Amino acid sequence: MATIFELTGDEREQRIAELKQKMRTAYARNKAAHADEEGGGHAAPAAVAVMEAEPEEVAVATPVMEAVVETASNGAAVIAPKPVAAPKPAAPKPAAPPKPKAEEAAVPALTPAEMTRREFLTYAWGAAIGLLTVETALVSYFFMYPRFKAGEFGGKFFLAETEVPSSDAPPVGYTAGKFWLVSTEEGSPKAIYMVCTHLGCLYKWEPSNFRFECPCHGSKFTHDGNFIEGPAPRSLDHFELTIENGQVVVDTGKKINGGPAAESPARIQAA
Repeated sequence: MATIFELTGDEREQRIAELKQKMRTAYARNKAAHADEEGGGHAAPAAVAVMEAEPEEVAVATPVMEAVVETASNGAAVIAPKPVAAPKPAAPKPAAPPKPKAEEAAVPALTPAEMTRREFLTYAWGAAIGLLTVETALVSYFFMYPRFKAGEFGGKFFLAETEVPSSDAPPVGYTAGKFWLVSTEEGSPKAIYMVCTHLGCLYKWEPSNFRFECPCHGSKFTHDGNFIEGPAPRSLDHFELTIENGQVVVDTGKKINGGPAAESPARIQAA
């Protein structure tokens, strides 16, 4: 049996009219039958509910189901739904990417003016501290540094050039300055420290041998203070000596160590 949807034009309208007539007849027949039954409150069959629908609703069926008109044994027209294939489910939409977490509030960068102000303060503090440190060090140095007067050991001695002996004359001793004033073979004045370079003993001038000799351990030195023999490791030490405005200035605060004993000219000659 052809379905309504397969008919076109006048055939469809005629079929719809026939269906309406059959539905009204079936509805009246079913209503009369149920009126005689006890408990008239029973629910009407599903077919009656379908017949009470408007003709337009019967003509336009749901797209999921197809209506098939069949004739029951009692001559009533029954519309039986014909299941059709369910539409394919739509492909699932891709999940939306998770929203990025809100970035933590960044620490605002300092402006060039603020950076310059901070650097200036840092440099200013550093310069102030450095200057204070230098000043403190200088004050401490000048306060603690020993200051010697002229004419005492550690200070300067001012002598006339006439006080310098000749190279063949015995040395002249200045106990206040702890030095012997002599003239070297070249004729230059020299102020020799009175302490032995071995263990700090006070050596003596021996005029008979025309040399310096240490009574403690026997170290011997020439008239110029060069090492000759003995346990002393070097020649005699001497002080810085200059000639200023016709005066010989001996600075006993500036000691100069003697040369190594092995390099002494007197020892080389003796060998």
